[in-house]
Amino acid sequence: MTQSFDGNFSEGCQRMLHAVGHGREAEAVDTFRQGEFRPKPIEHRAFIQMLIDIKAYDLAATVAQTVYNENSKSIDNVIAAARAELYVQRPDSAIQIASEGMTALGKSAELYLIVGLAMMSVGSLDNAGSAIQTGLQTQELPIGYAYLGEVLRLMGRIDQAIACHERCFNAGCADAEAFLLAGNAYYDDGQIGKAINHYEKAVVVKRHYVDAHDTLNKALWEHGEHTNFMKSLDVAIQNLPSLLILRLRQVYFRILSGKLEEAKTQLENCLSMFGPSARICAELATINKQLDTDFDPIPLYKQAYALDAKDSNMLKSYGRALIGKEQYREAANILTECKAIDENDQECLAFLAACHTHLNPAEAKRVNDYEELVQVFDVSLPSGYETQAAFTDALLRVLQPHHQSDAAPIDQTLVRGTQTHGMLFNKGDAEIKALENQLRACIQQYIQHLEKTGPDEFKNRITDGFDFSGAWSVQLSEGGYHNDHVHTSGWISSVYYVEVPDELDDDIHEGWLKFGDTYFDPQNEGPQRFVKPVPGRLVLFPSYMLHGTVPIKEGKRRTTIAFDVVPQ
Repeated sequence: MTQSFDGNFSEGCQRMLHAVGHGREAEAVDTFRQGEFRPKPIEHRAFIQMLIDIKAYDLAATVAQTVYNENSKSIDNVIAAARAELYVQRPDSAIQIASEGMTALGKSAELYLIVGLAMMSVGSLDNAGSAIQTGLQTQELPIGYAYLGEVLRLMGRIDQAIACHERCFNAGCADAEAFLLAGNAYYDDGQIGKAINHYEKAVVVKRHYVDAHDTLNKALWEHGEHTNFMKSLDVAIQNLPSLLILRLRQVYFRILSGKLEEAKTQLENCLSMFGPSARICAELATINKQLDTDFDPIPLYKQAYALDAKDSNMLKSYGRALIGKEQYREAANILTECKAIDENDQECLAFLAACHTHLNPAEAKRVNDYEELVQVFDVSLPSGYETQAAFTDALLRVLQPHHQSDAAPIDQTLVRGTQTHGMLFNKGDAEIKALENQLRACIQQYIQHLEKTGPDEFKNRITDGFDFSGAWSVQLSEGGYHNDHVHTSGWISSVYYVEVPDELDDDIHEGWLKFGDTYFDPQNEGPQRFVKPVPGRLVLFPSYMLHGTVPIKEGKRRTTIAFDVVPQ
């Protein structure tokens, strides 16, 4: 049965949602700022949550902050404003709004929950758990147990996390977010079928819940359930035909699964149904170029830019396309606009450096000094191990059970191999914890080195501490490799070699780590540095550096641990 995702709101909200649904969020933001309407108090929070669910974060934050500024004494306004700040990656602002709200209006379980989520977003898990527990002592909020379960999952305390999710459901919670978070815990526990079942429940409760569709379909792909792959999006689009983002997510998965012609047809249908939008034009530019190397994507990117010059993902794609046309000055101008939106956008920094290879080689060298900024450490053995081989064997024994998937993640750069799920350093294995302690010492040395010699793009983020934003293990097999990429969620990135195949062909750098292979640049001169894989070796480098792996030959396996570090 066809539904309207905006049907339960007042006329003004419906017009905003209609614009967002058709891919015109920037237009909706401008319209709202002109003061044409305000959501009714009774619908304000639900309206903000709807915008968050469909990833219209800029509009959500604009509406929430405006209404909050007009009346900061309304608890609903405070909650909506603080929550919206989380999704535009302003956790400090979210905490400030929530704290000021509780000072003025009294303790609130929901505001404590938002403080906890803000702490969780910056990796401060102990503080996140304490804030959420304080909120639960203020009021038994069932969804609070789901988010406490997520904190415990990230800490590696899976049994306790699952107990929290069960308590949430036993209290009668049927929120889509609760099902999604419970699915994450079951996934980390190796209960893949149960995890997928909970993801499916999340998208049934909220057909428009984009994150749940993403998580479900990634899990289906990794575990070989291709029959059901993308079916949730089929159903959601049938029920919510006026919501463009669902169709664009389906296009995304079609591209990743190699169904390029189907993706192009769907985009052309979107253009007919919804009219031009920045996202449609940019996606059409990208896919047409993939299908036809002679296709000129620049006119479509110019159209996308005219429609929304603040879409950072579009700006990066546009800039990379300009590099592909050897229009380096124009690319640098576009990417400079992108950097102004987020100076720590690691992908933007990489593309800008690629431009400066031609425009200002000294600037490119400053940012990408491959000899100075790529540092290699031969990690000391943890106590209790006399040889590297003994530690390697012990580490492999505990890593292997965490490689549960049947295929590489669909949205990662890994080709022919598997990757672990969740935060590896929180799995509870003694060998992994022992290695983490050794790695921390190397990271500290690396930061001290770059504090003296690193570029401002790195040094400006140095604080008194650091933590891991992610850690995982990868096994390459059957000719596996990594495509060249950057780590968008990191500051420092890494590879630690656990297991390296015998008899690698060093003449062709088989299985070696490579840096500076700007594959999208016609004047690319190839990798600027190679690092040989050796068991027990750690390589650290800025997250914005383009890097990849030279393929290993079939019949060989290579096991690594990788992680991203962020300032704390």
